[in-house]
Amino acid sequence: MNTTIVMIHGMWGGAWCWDLYRSFFEERGYDCITPILRYHDKKPNAAPDPRLGTVSLLDYADDLEKQIRQLEPPIVLMGHSMGGLLAQILASRGLAQALVLLTPAAPYGTMGLTYSVIKSFWSILTTWKFWRKPVRQKFREASYSTLGVIPPDWKREEFGKLVHESGRVVLEIGLWPLDPAKASKVDPSKVTCPVLVVAGVEDKITPASVIRKIARIYAAVAVYKEFEHHGHAVLTEPGWEAIAEYTSVWLAKALSAQEVEADSHIEQRKFSRTQYHALIAFAKSGSDFYHQANLESYSLGGLHFTSNVEIKPGSDITIKWIDSVPDMDSANGNDFRRAKVIWYKQREDRSLYDIGVKCSEKSATISRA
Repeated sequence: MNTTIVMIHGMWGGAWCWDLYRSFFEERGYDCITPILRYHDKKPNAAPDPRLGTVSLLDYADDLEKQIRQLEPPIVLMGHSMGGLLAQILASRGLAQALVLLTPAAPYGTMGLTYSVIKSFWSILTTWKFWRKPVRQKFREASYSTLGVIPPDWKREEFGKLVHESGRVVLEIGLWPLDPAKASKVDPSKVTCPVLVVAGVEDKITPASVIRKIARIYAAVAVYKEFEHHGHAVLTEPGWEAIAEYTSVWLAKALSAQEVEADSHIEQRKFSRTQYHALIAFAKSGSDFYHQANLESYSLGGLHFTSNVEIKPGSDITIKWIDSVPDMDSANGNDFRRAKVIWYKQREDRSLYDIGVKCSEKSATISRA
């Protein structure tokens, strides 16, 4: 089963935003889906649907969730700008095996208003009752922000592709303290899949200073990467291939590390110290591993196993035992279990080591240093 990437566009966009990325990732074996958000299927020069103005961010999220739940995992959510915020919301609903946030909008509680952001939205913010109307940037605003590092002779053409956006969504994201529904709120504890957060140093509408805050929200599972000489339109700017290639390499590693039986019954145990000795077997990510409960160390099939493994925050291991293999060395009375390993980075401010053990005849032997 191929991995499916759901590519979610941002404000004023459409499926066309992903044309380059879609071709790039399909050439690498992914199935790519580029849904169009509600009422965004208009021609740029056409009048917007009057209902667009009052559509909520949660309406977009609910529409997308219905589509995603029809897909077979593994599923990657890849979002750009506002689409990055929608991807965060959907990941918190348990819909992703990996999450890619490209110059994403910030969730509720993260102050994203800077001088450059206000300048980018000025004509919208100064329109009376904009939160009930379809809205769109002026060319000068888009040229400064959304299309910031696009070559000047491209800008008119790119601007001509943009459609209207929901004024209500602008308020829900940019002026979240005024939104009683907290539509842009995300529970970060429910985003447990690997996350890649990408920022452009020259971005004026979702500045790198704000995107760093987003990365810190998901520090337990996130990798943050800034690209110099890039702005907001990382899907189409000159040099977009470098960002796509970095994303592809990260994604392959993240998905490989998650190859664990999804339906294993896991009992989790947490330990509050940072250093433990456990009998842990490990090798290349995604391969089968074995655990032996008695010997100090041994080798099998070229893999070396040791009972003296130092565990530190930032290089922790979660093991999920899949099944028992009692006859591998039964003559010596040794009980082996087949397992796979997930690597993940913990929050820097937390010192917990979690080991998941399938309920069976024996649990893992764990002792403090």
